[in-house]
Amino acid sequence: MQAINDTVQAVQEKLTTKPREPEDWLSSEAVEEIKPGEDEKILRVGELVHDMQRHNFDAHQHKSRGTHVKSLAFVKGELKIKQDLPSHLQHGLFSTPGKTYAAIGRYANEPSFILPDNQKAPRGFGLKIFDVEGKRLSPAPDGSETRGTQDFLFNNAPIVELTDLDTTIEIFELRTKYFDSPTKLQLELAKRSDRLKQFAPAMLPNEYVVAATMFSQSAFKFGPYVAKFSLLPTSDDQESLKGSTIPNDADTTFHRDHLRSYYSSKGTTYVLRAQFASDLKSHPVEDASVEWSQLTAPWHDLATLSFPAQETFSDARRVWWEDRIGLSPWDGLAEHRPLGSINRLRHKAYEMSRAFRSKGNQMEVYLPLKPGDMPE
Repeated sequence: MQAINDTVQAVQEKLTTKPREPEDWLSSEAVEEIKPGEDEKILRVGELVHDMQRHNFDAHQHKSRGTHVKSLAFVKGELKIKQDLPSHLQHGLFSTPGKTYAAIGRYANEPSFILPDNQKAPRGFGLKIFDVEGKRLSPAPDGSETRGTQDFLFNNAPIVELTDLDTTIEIFELRTKYFDSPTKLQLELAKRSDRLKQFAPAMLPNEYVVAATMFSQSAFKFGPYVAKFSLLPTSDDQESLKGSTIPNDADTTFHRDHLRSYYSSKGTTYVLRAQFASDLKSHPVEDASVEWSQLTAPWHDLATLSFPAQETFSDARRVWWEDRIGLSPWDGLAEHRPLGSINRLRHKAYEMSRAFRSKGNQMEVYLPLKPGDMPE
């Protein structure tokens, strides 16, 4: 009898973790839960981001972004939608199989602190795709409501440790208070009940950035569905570095230097993928600190992103990316509207950060519409 019970339990477990089919995917309508006082909390987070920007200015005499502060490389390439993309995945950016778009990207260290590359920390990648057609979340800088760019932000951590807005405020207040005292910050974080989650990003292996899988972390509309995105490195040269960590005695600029050396003779290739939510319990939208299981939400290949060999850290590119332009997941199509509290926070906080940077550096920060704007 026990053997029968064990078999039944094993079958039930397998059934509950099987991949969900498109007909089971969650509708993107009414998946968000906006709580009272959210606007005020978002404004508070924006103010705390300004505080961290001021700390960096005091140390470096330059107004930087609020997060993803330290640039590592800047690249230009293209995104090609799969020729045989299934019809149920043909939405928004991915509406036309086989179509190719110009794209640019920025690799960066994710934290608000300017950390040495030999220190463990999350790494990020900002992606801007050009000449994307479709109804926009807001008009493009030239006034068009049907043509512009689509921005994505990625991180090599699959989750955001900031569970909700209240948690974000608490953590940002600690980061601001102990901005110049990392040891004290770690001690304060260690007192929290969610300390394992807060320490998770710093526990990531210090892998080669060019070989890192990147994640959108938060959820987005995907036409009628709810999805998260990912970039999977696929070239042979990238594959050869997967699973490897940088040397223990690496320089403080190791990632910048390695990316520059790598791209001097080799290119990169990524598969842009999406996984789809089928229920809010297993695949929450409001809480981006929960990783969606690949057992129930497997990845679906959408497009190939490729960057050829190139100079990745010229002064012209560095100044343009750091001082002249902005990225935001809200600069894009209505069919890829950002979802969840972390994304609603980004909408306002990124605008505040961009304005702070523009005023402080006396340099207009704009949203480019042509890939040719990016210097060589």
